[in-house]
Amino acid sequence: MISVVIPTRNSEEALARTLATLVTGAADGTVREVVVVDGGSEDQTRLVAEGTGCDLLSGADGVWARCAIGAAAAQRGEFLMFLRPGVLLDPGWESDFQAAAERRLRRGDGRFAAVFRLASDDDTLAGSLKYYLLRLFGRCASVTYPDQGLIISRGYFRELGGFSRRDGLAGIDLVRRIGHRHLVRLRTPAVRVMTDGQDGTITSGGVGLLAGLLLAIRLPVGLVAGLTGRKG
Repeated sequence: MISVVIPTRNSEEALARTLATLVTGAADGTVREVVVVDGGSEDQTRLVAEGTGCDLLSGADGVWARCAIGAAAAQRGEFLMFLRPGVLLDPGWESDFQAAAERRLRRGDGRFAAVFRLASDDDTLAGSLKYYLLRLFGRCASVTYPDQGLIISRGYFRELGGFSRRDGLAGIDLVRRIGHRHLVRLRTPAVRVMTDGQDGTITSGGVGLLAGLLLAIRLPVGLVAGLTGRKG
């Protein structure tokens, strides 16, 4: 059903923890393959990927460029899931997505994508406020963030032209092109518990909050990327 694509660089521990949350999905057939696209790790990332049965590729600079390579290489799933190392999915994510997909497919609608609920393991006031603001910005701007993961039917991904940008907002740009009507927001939380040596996501620090605010007021993605320096 799903081909999972994970872009890595110096992501040894983060990758291992993310793969652990996919085990039940692999066991029940939801996850058909995991494609890891590595950007030149100097730690044991590649050994983790090979040792857990992932298909391992070498990729170009930039997280989304590696995601594009993985999407082109993945063969077994009718859906693609893009997931960052260090993001953990709660148990039951498989049935959550399957139910959402079945509802859409029963209506004859194969042109859809799904994201998980953005969550954090930071229970401090500052951490809670940060993720509350990010969720609010996401709702207002009809965007999602890299740490939420993204599942999209393979055909719809191709129809949209995949990742047409190669900077740090390429994922958000894709979701903007998907549009609110075709985006399903799942109940399952996606929690990023650690960084992976290639962070650069919109959820990182004050620059990430600024990018979220600028997107919330509907500035073009290209302009936000230039103002906030989201390069990879």
